[in-house]
Amino acid sequence: MTDTPNPEIDFELYMDTAVLAGQIMLESNAETYRVEDTVTRILKKTGLQMTDALALTTGLVATLDNPNMHAITVVKRITERTTNLNRVSRVNAVSRNFVEDKLTIQEAYDALQNIDEIQYSGRQKSFALIGFIQLFIFLMGGTFYDFLAMLPVSVAVSFVLHTAVKWKIRPFIQNLVSSFVIAVMTAILSELLTFPIQPDTIIISAIMPLLPGTVLTNGIRDTFRGDYMSGAAKILEAFVIAIFIAIGIGAGLVVGGEVIR
Repeated sequence: MTDTPNPEIDFELYMDTAVLAGQIMLESNAETYRVEDTVTRILKKTGLQMTDALALTTGLVATLDNPNMHAITVVKRITERTTNLNRVSRVNAVSRNFVEDKLTIQEAYDALQNIDEIQYSGRQKSFALIGFIQLFIFLMGGTFYDFLAMLPVSVAVSFVLHTAVKWKIRPFIQNLVSSFVIAVMTAILSELLTFPIQPDTIIISAIMPLLPGTVLTNGIRDTFRGDYMSGAAKILEAFVIAIFIAIGIGAGLVVGGEVIR
């Protein structure tokens, strides 16, 4: 590390690149220790003495400092989070290539901007969700009849989630409404269909995309690494999501039972 900053280095560009990488990772539900490591590695390429990063579930703080310059500190608020491991992997690849001098800082920044702009379309997400739910029925020991009965349920869940995202409804309410729809439709289908189905298997398979498995796992990993604030926040988020799903299923079974009487 050096006491005299290199005047040829654009420190603000380094900071913007590091913060953008951290922002994308946090918005994609990456572990906080991984975010801090990525941001710090990018900032260390400046050669300055002090390069710090603090990642939380809802925010990111990064600092560049040296005795002969004014400190550069950026605070970034994270307002939206969704699990997207593909984006995390892409950011890791860009960061790794930059640290290994395979990319310039400008190329790394441009690559991160492209990652930030890449989004799956609503149609792609809907078809992927329907396919995931439909195929999961067989992993749960379901029959071909269960597969057929699951189709209207999976389409309904996909529609609810797609609409909720467009209206910017909070994830907790999305899970509540989706699980309610799953339970109501399953209860009604179990009475209307002429062939035998397994309602419990259909419900379990349909709620699988709603379960916060990745959030819970990352929360546990953060906790084990000493990031107690982020770990506790993610674990709490996972349990709240699970509670809302349980409430939705319970209410849906009650309403569905009343409808078919």
